[in-house]
Amino acid sequence: MIISNFTPDPISWQHIGANGTIPAYAPDDPKKPHIVTFDDARANFILNKFAVRGLVQMNFGDDEEAKKAESLKIWRNFWERQIENQNQHNEQQKEAGNRYSRPTDELDAHAKLLGLDLLRPWRVEAKNTKETEELRGENMALKKSLEAMQDQMTQILKMMGGGKAQPKQEAFTEAASGSTENFEKIVKANRKKYTSLSDANLNLWINKNWDDILIMPEENKLELEEKYLKTYGVPFPAEKI
Repeated sequence: MIISNFTPDPISWQHIGANGTIPAYAPDDPKKPHIVTFDDARANFILNKFAVRGLVQMNFGDDEEAKKAESLKIWRNFWERQIENQNQHNEQQKEAGNRYSRPTDELDAHAKLLGLDLLRPWRVEAKNTKETEELRGENMALKKSLEAMQDQMTQILKMMGGGKAQPKQEAFTEAASGSTENFEKIVKANRKKYTSLSDANLNLWINKNWDDILIMPEENKLELEEKYLKTYGVPFPAEKI
């Protein structure tokens, strides 16, 4: 029995201790490696498993162009269904407030090849919990403390005749470095806010507290960068999310 593969995908098979690959369509190869003859038992096994992927049976005298069109139609329908199923699954995940389910590299490659869209990741909004409420309260308290400290530095600079007040970050750095004990308190206070954050609310917290993160001591920033990389597998964002 003759089996042909007119698709862009090579098809690997295994049957009774033997294995092999039917190459992808090779129109410029005179040997036509994509057309293979098997004994009937093996051919039927391979077709039963892979006909849905675009393999077709050929007989002597068949119109090759017609078989090619049939093969490609089956192949396209197969991958369109896989992409549709993936998108439907992620729509359900999104409606349920769950995390994005990442497609396989193979599915992603076929979506690009066919010019079809796969549903892309979303952020899961963190629900208000006792923990997030406490973090929000601590953040507000720290913000007020920092603002008071910056106002004091501005007044001191004016009294010293320093002229133009320093930017917010420089004022914070000078105030924090004026006392080692005070500086350590600020670092610890910042650390307490993000160490217990999970992957479900880390992005949300960063987005809401971006301005405060920018003026944190370098020790806190480095810790946040490391936590973000371990949590999401990508570098810390260079700007507000």
